[in-house]
Amino acid sequence: MHVLIVGCGVIGISTAWYLARGGATVTVVERREGPSLETSFANGSMLTPSLSAPWNSPGVWLTVLKYLGREEAALLVRPAAFPALLAWSYRFLRNSRPARHEVSFRKNLNLCNYTIEIMEEIRSETAIEYEAALAGVMEVCRDEAGMRRGREHSATLEANRVPVKELSAEAVVEMEPALEAIRHDLAGGFFYPADEVGDAYKFSCRLQAQAERHGAAFRFGESVERLLTHGGRLRGVRLRGGEEIESDQIVVAAGSYTPGLVRPLGVRVPVCPAKGYSLTAPMPEGLPVLGHAVLDDRYKAGVVPLGGRRIRVGGTVEFTGFNLELSSRRVANLRRLLAGVLPRHAERISVDEMRPWCGLRPASPDGVPILGAGGVEGLSLATGHGHLGWSMAAGTGKALAQQLLGGRRDFPLAGYELSRFG
Repeated sequence: MHVLIVGCGVIGISTAWYLARGGATVTVVERREGPSLETSFANGSMLTPSLSAPWNSPGVWLTVLKYLGREEAALLVRPAAFPALLAWSYRFLRNSRPARHEVSFRKNLNLCNYTIEIMEEIRSETAIEYEAALAGVMEVCRDEAGMRRGREHSATLEANRVPVKELSAEAVVEMEPALEAIRHDLAGGFFYPADEVGDAYKFSCRLQAQAERHGAAFRFGESVERLLTHGGRLRGVRLRGGEEIESDQIVVAAGSYTPGLVRPLGVRVPVCPAKGYSLTAPMPEGLPVLGHAVLDDRYKAGVVPLGGRRIRVGGTVEFTGFNLELSSRRVANLRRLLAGVLPRHAERISVDEMRPWCGLRPASPDGVPILGAGGVEGLSLATGHGHLGWSMAAGTGKALAQQLLGGRRDFPLAGYELSRFG
């Protein structure tokens, strides 16, 4: 069986690896010059079952209205983006009802937990190095209101068998000495031992090499112009230069660009781009090395150590269409976050050393990825992961590969398919 994958981000590569490993002939077509140069390039770097809840929590519409157009908002909707978001926003808000949100949370949590298992499988089998850290993730709270929110969240996680440990302010600093400078600004925190950290870009590059060893072919710098059909099923793709590639199955894992690729087939995929930002900087010498990823309840973003040599600050979401322009004010927000969590480190890092980045995360209206059958015979989808793409990539890849190869299915995709939107 020949499977053609459109898109070589961390999800496309994970799917290619498991398909090639399972004996399929695999071709991956990617318009960029290498793997994971868009959404996965400098993402938040955390694999977080603890953050499985979709963005559209109950009451989210009040938050959106309160911070409409304000640069400091964790979730920012640009007024200019409203026309294109109307239909999607209606579904987004409808799925914020408590019962619906709970269902979506459980779906995400199941896939995140499965992915943690599969990441261990990949590490054991390939020994690839991607600055993985399995020390867990810490959340810090600045006041008692934050601790109350954390306790409510912890109760939900523990009810779903996700381990959580509540920490006093003293215990936070004992576990993470790099936070000593903000000890007196902390009310406490929470520790999520199942969460992980790793560089998604390095993971993608290393896993691509492993997939090639199993025979997968990667076509970089090639754009798919059109998906080709015959007799009511997909038969291949036409590239921008006119070349046609035939295949038995096609997986579209093109992130936010997926809807545009499948729309000519009459397939409507309710995914819109949600811009995320990050800053990456060198870890200053002579100061305590940050040992855990730290989420800040006040700023709704995180500071992540990568290999002991770099710090990455990531977070916030911005609905602004396909605009990839870096907002200087949003970048400044991340600099303030770094200074708020690691003030001594921030003083030692110049603005010139901070590398800003932004990428478009494909967001579905219920906050759950769209996986599997795509409404046309021969078409499978892998998109809509939102802020959990890295947290779900390996699990998505294996589950989708098993579905296409037939036989054993460790993680059935019922409930994740496009058909749930009617």
